[in-house]
Amino acid sequence: MTHLKGTISIEPQGKQNLRNSLYDLNTPPKLLISIITPVHNCYSHNEIFLESLKKYSFFPYQLIIIDNNSTDGSTELFQKAECQIISNKKNLCYPESINLGLAHARGEYICLLNNDVYCGLNWDKHLIDGMTMYNLDVVSPCGIERMPTLPLTHLFSQRWRKVGEKRHIGSDTEDLGQILFAMYGDWPEFCNKIYERYYSQIIEGIVGNCVFLKRSVLEKIGLLDERIQSADWDIYLRIKKRAEEIGDVHRVMTICWSYVHHFIRTTLKSNPAPFACTHSRYDLQEKWDKETIRRLWPFSYEVNERPSFCRQPIRYWKYKWQKVESRRIRTENENQWVQFWKQKQGRP
Repeated sequence: MTHLKGTISIEPQGKQNLRNSLYDLNTPPKLLISIITPVHNCYSHNEIFLESLKKYSFFPYQLIIIDNNSTDGSTELFQKAECQIISNKKNLCYPESINLGLAHARGEYICLLNNDVYCGLNWDKHLIDGMTMYNLDVVSPCGIERMPTLPLTHLFSQRWRKVGEKRHIGSDTEDLGQILFAMYGDWPEFCNKIYERYYSQIIEGIVGNCVFLKRSVLEKIGLLDERIQSADWDIYLRIKKRAEEIGDVHRVMTICWSYVHHFIRTTLKSNPAPFACTHSRYDLQEKWDKETIRRLWPFSYEVNERPSFCRQPIRYWKYKWQKVESRRIRTENENQWVQFWKQKQGRP
């Protein structure tokens, strides 16, 4: 893969001119992926993140690091890796950081990627193949937070809670590698099994740790709304609403044969410095009314209101029972993975 080099130091208040340049760039090179990743410390996760990109990316990429005043050596790590670095003197929020990076993105494809991930074998190629196959504009890979089926998502999430959820914070790079091995076994072998079992399958929805989109989409919907910290789901709702009303974009889909592991909320759990942003902040529900969210959301069970135990006890217990039953369902799909893990010596 190819890296574009350079370090850029900017002040947060200077980002407006950078944003304006997003639509003034020349035609980007074919199949260059611009990866934008905000970072605030988490050295070991940053190191293993870089490792996965170098080992398992298929296409050339431009890695743009938004360094939000890291103090643990992460800045030097990314400098040594010859990444393009935008250095801030304070810790900025996720959507504001991403918008800073978008102004420097040169690729035909843009990936909003967390730093606490480990990318799967040919993750980028599989995403682009899926976009080409189904004429998609915005996609995400599968991972422990979203698998091809709900029972499978519960199975993978349960395994991660047992294997690594509480172990990875504060771990060094070697320990993180051991946690991944305990979770998956041989990583390329696991990724190939994902590919073999789920090739050509897609499901509606977005996975916030990796949002992969065509550059042309940003020209239609604009930059991220910096007031909304749930930026991934705000993107999803904006795109689906535009798909319904204008029809010039396709709703967001998850490519089931591409896999990216997410350690989940690593920066938040590592005692980060407070955000220095001065703009207003809103919850997703404050921007989007409940009916719109309920209508556009891809998974109705996630937005249906829980019945009141006092006012609707029968409906409440039916709701709880259905939720429990959804986690118990085991098909051949789930059983194959249980057997796969049992075959790995020393696995839970």
